[in-house]
Amino acid sequence: MTTQRTSWALAREAAGLILTAFGTLGVLIALGMIHVLLGLSASMAGLLVAGTLTKPEPDAPRWAPRLRCATCGVAFAGLAGCAFALYLPLGFLCVALTAAYVGLWLSSREPATEGA
Repeated sequence: MTTQRTSWALAREAAGLILTAFGTLGVLIALGMIHVLLGLSASMAGLLVAGTLTKPEPDAPRWAPRLRCATCGVAFAGLAGCAFALYLPLGFLCVALTAAYVGLWLSSREPATEGA
């Protein structure tokens, strides 16, 4: 017995994905109409979330984790730049929170994972 999906389930999923894409595009356009930096900040935040939540498969090419890292780096740099442009203390808050996060990450690593 196969577990094929019915055509209605596939159509519903396709319609849901299309509505999600158009809804997201509408939100970005509306934020961009309010202020360009708001739309850019929202798209950078979405790119950062997508980069952190997606993990390459174990059999993925060697460049896949590097692409994920580069995506997160570009998205964070864009988000921090927008934060500085919108409100200077917000940019400094973004950098300070990043420093605190990296400090916590470095201090909580187990020596066994480093091969010591």
